[in-house]
Amino acid sequence: MTTLRKLTNDDLWSFDVMGNVALSSDGRRVAFVMQSKDKEKNEVRSNILLLHLDGQGHAIGTPKRLTSGGKNNTNPVWAPDNRRLLFLSDREGEKNQLWLIDTDGGEARKLTSMLHGVSDAAWSPDGRWIAFTAAAALHDDDEVVMGRKPLDEAARKKYDENERIRLRTITSIRYRLDGRGLFDRFHHLFVVPAPAPDSNDACDPATIRRLTSGDMDHMVPAWTPDSKEIGILCNRNESRYHTFVSDLWAIDPATGEARCLTEGTLEIMSYSWSPDGRSAVAVGSQKNELDGYRSPRLQLVTRHGNEGDRVLTLSPDFDQETFPVVGSFFGLFAPYRPQWSQDGQRLYFLATKRGCVHVYRMDVVWRTITQLTTEDSVTSFLALLPGEQGLLLAQEKPNCGHELYRLSLPAEGTGELERLTHHHARLMAAFAWGKTERIVYEGINGDEIDGWLIHPVGAREGVRYPLIVRIHGGPHSAFSVGRDPVSHYYATRGYAVFYCNPHGSTGEGEAFTRQVLGDWGGWDFQEIMRGVDECIARGVADPERLAVTGYSYGGYMSMFVIGHTDRFKAAVPMAGVSNLSSFVGTSDIGFWMVSESKGYPWDPERADYYRERSPLSSAANVTTPTLFLHPENDLRCPIEQSEQFYMTLKMMGKVPVEFIRVPGAWHVGTSKPGQRFAYWDTVLEWFGKYIEIRPEEYA
Repeated sequence: MTTLRKLTNDDLWSFDVMGNVALSSDGRRVAFVMQSKDKEKNEVRSNILLLHLDGQGHAIGTPKRLTSGGKNNTNPVWAPDNRRLLFLSDREGEKNQLWLIDTDGGEARKLTSMLHGVSDAAWSPDGRWIAFTAAAALHDDDEVVMGRKPLDEAARKKYDENERIRLRTITSIRYRLDGRGLFDRFHHLFVVPAPAPDSNDACDPATIRRLTSGDMDHMVPAWTPDSKEIGILCNRNESRYHTFVSDLWAIDPATGEARCLTEGTLEIMSYSWSPDGRSAVAVGSQKNELDGYRSPRLQLVTRHGNEGDRVLTLSPDFDQETFPVVGSFFGLFAPYRPQWSQDGQRLYFLATKRGCVHVYRMDVVWRTITQLTTEDSVTSFLALLPGEQGLLLAQEKPNCGHELYRLSLPAEGTGELERLTHHHARLMAAFAWGKTERIVYEGINGDEIDGWLIHPVGAREGVRYPLIVRIHGGPHSAFSVGRDPVSHYYATRGYAVFYCNPHGSTGEGEAFTRQVLGDWGGWDFQEIMRGVDECIARGVADPERLAVTGYSYGGYMSMFVIGHTDRFKAAVPMAGVSNLSSFVGTSDIGFWMVSESKGYPWDPERADYYRERSPLSSAANVTTPTLFLHPENDLRCPIEQSEQFYMTLKMMGKVPVEFIRVPGAWHVGTSKPGQRFAYWDTVLEWFGKYIEIRPEEYA
């Protein structure tokens, strides 16, 4: 009999993460990215695997590694010949360049030498062209950017030094982005002739043509089916510096002429051209400056037609986000693209619902929608197999990380799932996992609130245990039904763990999500506390041994909690917000907080809200020992937010308080993976100082 073992921090390093997936147009080959972590070298590595499918979409054998080495190989894109594969790699330097490999055998070869690297690519359906996006500064020489005049080591060093010290003039509200820094460079669209099938040559820099310019980003290139235009997402409006709006443009690859197909009011996340190329379906939400959150819906965009009459919302009454908006430990996917049937009559898409992401089908003419998956799962990618024989999915389940599946498509009802890969199943079967309960309880207005309670490993019936309350970021995000190894790691250390999706979370309908607008620290706080009471009522949580932690908005709420209740014995707010007013002026998306708060801090009718809902205003009430943890390079929730609360509590001198600064890290990432894995032990060490773990309580 195999003995199951408890998770360790080292085990957290061993779980791979699935990335971008690409299905060849003939449906016979799947390329997908798997990211791993090397603890000894403290590095992240990504490689591309290849899985062959038969004519019906069933797996032939097991996946084989297509790339190797100690670098990152990502973003696979199939050539129309279904044999060659484009991908991005940093194997020859710090910047990603475009590479090409023959999946029937042979070595990969580099195609580009762009000054600042390549960010995305698309191969034209006729096989003649490759479009790609790459960064360029406004003052860069195009000859240098495209590699026609490569910089030698001395010239590159001089260029980098000049970039480091030159003065910057700021004239806009939105001028930087977390993880990117100042908007010194913008992503632009380029096109180059595609290599011939049997050629071994790189792309001649002289043949690369730049199609866009200016101080705006161009993202997510996709050719129209007739190969005559390239779709791109871009915001060229004057208001682009204080909004997330992104329009769909069509660009002529020969002339660079650009046509805007949308109306400057959509925040488009992804899109797909129809098979006949006459329209596209975009996943986007309507945006107004102070309106706040709106659910992303399916939008039909015509390629030709009268301006102002090109966009039609296909799913106005479908009250779910048509996008995966839940957290996942095991997936780092690019935006999925809804899938058209070959005759253009049906659309297959994803939508978030109560901690799950399900697959749906829409009849385009009648607008009827059918749910195709029902069991608890999180689907992050879908691609339609030729002949509409089925769907290829990347899906996470409560007991297993992301795997590839084939979903059959019967005429009526839900299809059958067939697992095609087994990356996580065997590894996860080796561990003892805490029992997980999905609990549903009543919210403030009678809505059902979804929560999850993980029992400690070795828990016994009738015994109460210390409880860690985890709060998600966002607030417009959600915990999912997927297995979170971090929560289970806490459960191996003797803690019960509770997390929930209160008002403001996604997946419960637009009105539910919008309830938090102008009410941070209102219903959300009360519903989190109701969930804690539910864990106590179930006889699992010890009310005298409660701890709270969260990241980003979860950090804000952790700070807010300890200023409004003395029930918690320890707290670790991470990368949070303590002062809503200063957040407006210091965050890279401070303008977003204005819509979240329904006004500006200086508006007389909103001044009290900004003050009362800022955790800092309740610092004098804090009785909970608190550890603040914050990345030093955080532009989303700047480190000064934790500094303000830390210094206030420190000078008051009423409770134990410490502050951990994380150098080289930003809000959504770290310079080394070991920093992120150290967070979890840091939390446990702090809680262990103030909460007793009693070994005699466990089996």
